[in-house]
Amino acid sequence: MPKAPVTAQDILRIRLGANVEISPDGGLIAYEEVHQNPETNETRSRIRGIRPGHAPWDLTTGERDKRPQFSPDGSRLAFLRKGKQETQVWILPLSGGEAWQLTRVAGGVSDYTWSPDGRLIAFTTPLGREGLQTEPRPEEKDPERRFTADVKVIEELAHKLDGEGYFKDPPCLCTIKACEGSAPLALTFPPYRVHDIGFAADGRSIYFLSRRGEDYDRELFDLSLYRIGVEGGDAEEIAPVGVEGFAAGAQSLAIAMSDPKEMGYDNTRLYVAGLDGQDRRAAAPDFDRTLGNAAISDVPASGFAGLSWAADGQGVYGIYSDEGTCQLGLFHPDGRVEPKTEGRHVVYGYSVAREGGRIALLISNLGDPGNVYLLENGRLERLTDLNHDFFAQFELAETEFFQAEDGEGHKVDTWVVPPLTPPASGKAPTVLMIHGGPMSMYAHTYFFEVQLLAAQGFGVVYTNPRGSQGYGFEFCRAIQREWGNLDLKDIYLGLDAAIAHHSFIDADRLGVGGGSYGGYMTNWIVGHTDRFKAAVSGRSVVDWQAMFGSGDGGWGWIDRAGGVPPWRDAAWYRQQSPITYVDNIVTPLLIENQEGDLRCPIEQGMILYTAVKWLGKAPVRFVRYPDEFHGMNRGGKPWHRVHRLKEIVRWYRRYLYSED
Repeated sequence: MPKAPVTAQDILRIRLGANVEISPDGGLIAYEEVHQNPETNETRSRIRGIRPGHAPWDLTTGERDKRPQFSPDGSRLAFLRKGKQETQVWILPLSGGEAWQLTRVAGGVSDYTWSPDGRLIAFTTPLGREGLQTEPRPEEKDPERRFTADVKVIEELAHKLDGEGYFKDPPCLCTIKACEGSAPLALTFPPYRVHDIGFAADGRSIYFLSRRGEDYDRELFDLSLYRIGVEGGDAEEIAPVGVEGFAAGAQSLAIAMSDPKEMGYDNTRLYVAGLDGQDRRAAAPDFDRTLGNAAISDVPASGFAGLSWAADGQGVYGIYSDEGTCQLGLFHPDGRVEPKTEGRHVVYGYSVAREGGRIALLISNLGDPGNVYLLENGRLERLTDLNHDFFAQFELAETEFFQAEDGEGHKVDTWVVPPLTPPASGKAPTVLMIHGGPMSMYAHTYFFEVQLLAAQGFGVVYTNPRGSQGYGFEFCRAIQREWGNLDLKDIYLGLDAAIAHHSFIDADRLGVGGGSYGGYMTNWIVGHTDRFKAAVSGRSVVDWQAMFGSGDGGWGWIDRAGGVPPWRDAAWYRQQSPITYVDNIVTPLLIENQEGDLRCPIEQGMILYTAVKWLGKAPVRFVRYPDEFHGMNRGGKPWHRVHRLKEIVRWYRRYLYSED
């Protein structure tokens, strides 16, 4: 039977592998299998197990189970299970028997980890004025308190975070003995928030990331590394602001750090220090790539992309982003970086066995949203085929990759996807897509929206312009102070090269679109040219002066303006704001925003829509999605994601498509 082209609702049929974990002896791999439930409009996940050469099976029976972790001796599997309201830690004995609930804390658990001896589990949970609560809060009987409980009283500068909402009680660090009937112990307390926890190798202390001191509420993302004893006490600062991840070894700390002064345009680099944080040194000073997974996709799955010590302590594993790929590397003590994987793909999660040298991986590529792999003795083996039925039914558009060159040695990675069905005239309307960030990157990974547009008769072009990660510090830093110049030159370089070398692209029927920074650039482009016949701007920045006070951490943009706030000198804010050029917009414009977006608040879309509508020079449509955050296209409610895709296709068809 011939395969069918995908439609918008087929995104609900994709399954993803996530959060892979390999047992200490390397014999068993646990992972999440994530899927969408159209009937309940929810994302569901279950934990499955697999051994090389065998079919996978269910390890847990819940519909909202995630984040599996083996105990250090491999006899138990801990995981997070969300009940009707809250998420708690559960433990499954692997020798047999039912899973049982370990934590029962009001507010639920957001993160957890085993101690090296398997005796304790450390976890984070919200703590308020009442302290640690292990029983459900009683129903409030006082009517005034009951009917004003939803009021938000704000006294902190950083008081909200996209994806989380407005802060109430901060996540704090606790421990609990890993046996039934145990009572938890709180180690840290409000107002300080705790992120990324991990035991010291001797099990006597716990490392964590936090922002503490008088300025704790000024910067959401600039964190320091701290250490505290398992019985509590004062937290000791181990590494200063700029820490993004860590791994505690027997003799040393591995620390991922970037320079906060670079505002996210820096490479995240690996440092090694003593267990007390002293004698910190760069582990690979000449490695001009960023640690972590900077790849962008609209069907992403979560996976561990942090640091992990090799079993012999002679090196640190880490994922790094490299020219549209993500690879697993081993950072040696002598400064060498040994790639453990290679090829056009994205490694988005891994787990290293303590014995035997086996590594479990999560890998995606242009034709595969993500599967579980095993790396052993240099041989890579795929263990799962989560979307076999999907790709047996739906046709996959082929993607061509090339580097556009400007004649002076400057290159821009560019991807081109032709329509699945060639138009009778030989020419197809084509959409230029622009990624978010800007400090992320398009990659050799599956992108459903690209495949949908190709299935609907459109060509697609997308690029990694300056500002993208994966191409070195200077490439990313080039647009730190100014958007809409060097980045736009690179975007046009890739588009024009694609037009010159692909006869199917109809240069008179071009569309442009993107979300977040991609939405900003779409706004910028249509405010500076009428080259494009249709545009889609998603969850974007429109007015930097308004962003200062409305976005989560919006005051951080002052640094891009040379440290000058907008009420003292608004020149930079006006020049960099797309609203400044709104009089020029004649391109039909679709604007989509999420009503709960705290990164680029919905007021930004409202400002742009109102101005374009009032001017009356271009057709404009505004689509608002309730109860959704900034990343709705990647992790929002399933049917909202479908609705968004249908809106985009209809808009492009209305203004770009003509029958041949």
